[in-house]
Amino acid sequence: MVLRALEFSDSISDSPWFRQNLHDHEVALDDAFKNIKLIENQCKDLIACTKKLSTAQRAFAKTLSEFKIETVGTNQTDDERFIATCLKEFASLINQVEDERMKLVGQAEESYLEPIKKFRTEAIGKTLKEEKNKYDKESSKFYSTLEKHLHLSTLRNNDFRAADAQLETQQKNFFQASLQYVAEVQSVQERMRFEFVETLGSYVYSWLSFFHVGSVIHQDFKPFLDNVQTKVLKTKENYMATNAEAEELKRKLLASHTKPGSEERRPTPSIKQGYVYMQEKSKIPKTIGRDVLLGRWTKYYCVYSRETRIFTMVSANSATKTDMKSAVAQTATFKFKSCSRRSVDSIDKRFCFDVCVEEKNDVMTMQALSEKDLCEWIDAMDGAKQNSYTAGENPSCSTYQKTLLLLLHQLLLLLSPRFRESFVAPEAANSAEAAAPVVVPSISLYWFYFWFFYEDDSDIGILTVFGRV
Repeated sequence: MVLRALEFSDSISDSPWFRQNLHDHEVALDDAFKNIKLIENQCKDLIACTKKLSTAQRAFAKTLSEFKIETVGTNQTDDERFIATCLKEFASLINQVEDERMKLVGQAEESYLEPIKKFRTEAIGKTLKEEKNKYDKESSKFYSTLEKHLHLSTLRNNDFRAADAQLETQQKNFFQASLQYVAEVQSVQERMRFEFVETLGSYVYSWLSFFHVGSVIHQDFKPFLDNVQTKVLKTKENYMATNAEAEELKRKLLASHTKPGSEERRPTPSIKQGYVYMQEKSKIPKTIGRDVLLGRWTKYYCVYSRETRIFTMVSANSATKTDMKSAVAQTATFKFKSCSRRSVDSIDKRFCFDVCVEEKNDVMTMQALSEKDLCEWIDAMDGAKQNSYTAGENPSCSTYQKTLLLLLHQLLLLLSPRFRESFVAPEAANSAEAAAPVVVPSISLYWFYFWFFYEDDSDIGILTVFGRV
């Protein structure tokens, strides 16, 4: 926007065109006052955001410096040590840049914001308020005195010389105020071209200096970054080669473990380890074999060393899966004595074997995960192998039937004749065959044994066993 110049001669004449031109200058100064204030506020917001950015950058640098890259293996190579320490160098670089950024922020607050605010309030604000009010006041007094002077009548005895002197004084004051106001308006507009623009130019120059310092830091840090890039590419190539070898090794191991007959060619390892299920002790009295009645099976991770003959068991329940420290604390270690495979007619589960240790008198009955896994445990422990069965084939249940009928016969003998008659078949009640094992209704068996073992808290195990027959 181009404004007409304010002439001193026009201020003396005080024409309407001068008043309009002066008003245009006042509007321009008022717009400049508002825009400069907006620039101040935006600059403050920019400084606040810069401080937040610097805080976030320093927090990021702190996390980088504290981050540790663990090395897989026994020893670190030179490249691994270099890569492990490069994050600290990155953090140092970020902190150097942030130091320069905070210098810029400090200079902006002290050297740029204050001069801009001072120019807005003391130069533009003073001119638009104090000088303008003074000009308007003198103008109003002069024109009011002029009107009074012109209305003096010649018919009355008036002192025209005093009125003329007063008017001359008011006119002089008005001219002085008008000239001073015009000079101030012109001065502020001229000063805006160098004071305000110069301050903003210094502010922008400081930002460019900051980026220049960042470029210098980058040039100093560039050899290190190039070295990091070289070593990272080398590490990536090594990883790709190792990964290809690992895939080939996985394929070979998978083929060797899934190929039929491969287990006969594999030598017996010195350490056997894996998951097994161990049968917990039952609450049923020892007069009834716990091998016949189902018990609770608990999962363990076991390790056996043939050299030391140490058998270690680690609990593998759902609680220890999330807390391995407690699982390790519950580790049990035993001195191994012997083991043997369970015969197919001695227990109602497959892949079972018994382990004897010196610390326990009882035999620990365990279940392997498969027929192959069972053979590996037996071979590692040099155990005795009983009659086996092929995978997928169920053992005979005739032994369980005979055992259950024998138990039923013994229990019936203990009952009173009234109860025995209620459960013995009618055609055999009065014959010699009444003492022999008989087949009773399954519903009666369920009810009877539930009632009989209720006080021993073993009814669930009993019902489960007879439910399988």
